[in-house]
Amino acid sequence: MLNILLVIIGSIAYGFLPIFVKNIIAYNYSSLSIVFYRYFLTAIFLFIIIIVSKKSFKITKRQFIELLIFSIIGLGLTFFFLSQSLLYISAGLSNMIHFGYPVIVLLVMIFMFKEKANILKVFSIIFALVGIVMLTQVVEIESFLGVVYALITTVTYGSYIIANKKCSFSEVDTMVSLFYMSLFVSIAFFIIGMFTGSLQILNNFYVFGNFAVISLVCTIFSLGLLLYGVKRLGSSLASILNMFEPATTVVASIFIYKEELTINIIIGSVLIILSTISMVIGSKK
Repeated sequence: MLNILLVIIGSIAYGFLPIFVKNIIAYNYSSLSIVFYRYFLTAIFLFIIIIVSKKSFKITKRQFIELLIFSIIGLGLTFFFLSQSLLYISAGLSNMIHFGYPVIVLLVMIFMFKEKANILKVFSIIFALVGIVMLTQVVEIESFLGVVYALITTVTYGSYIIANKKCSFSEVDTMVSLFYMSLFVSIAFFIIGMFTGSLQILNNFYVFGNFAVISLVCTIFSLGLLLYGVKRLGSSLASILNMFEPATTVVASIFIYKEELTINIIIGSVLIILSTISMVIGSKK
């Protein structure tokens, strides 16, 4: 029971990520700045943790290249487009659409890597597609760009999940892997920010506090608890329990930002959660 509780706590902590991003957006920080500062601080904190825990930073040349590519695509672009979506739609809606990414993973694994399909996997795809359609029905035309941004994250993050299954960097210690990815993302977005002039100076203590919470609590702490849960409970149960993340975002958005909860959002959210559960169970068969 304690292991289950720890995974739930980790999922809830990560579910507050879009809420803190919303807080930062209110101070007119660009999505590029938000990505840079999140991963820059995460890299610093992880560097200290790895040094203290005496883990090795050693990786191969191939792992270096893989981490460089998929950190920018899978983490950097995902967080960038999630932040962009929050300019147009609610945090709960954005995160729930983002959680359609397992379907992208499933489709690629079936059609590109010839993974065996079964009835539960088919239902998973149907649930997710119908759920996303239900969620998009609540969005005004002028806000639909936010839906597009959220949908893009299903592809970018899905590519990272697939790479984590198929690439050699999956053999690297998770904290070390996340350190390198955070470092690469922060460097890439710093360079882009310098060339475009869109990187803003972090000169607000409240905003810095939000970034610190995002890095320490919503990234490192939540990831640590989830990884602990995977080892103790298995990846399937941990993945199902991780659905507390988007549910947390929806509930927090309602109470903190007074965002409206409609029947479409309820049904769409339930269908996406059922999609993930069906996929996890179907993958075990």
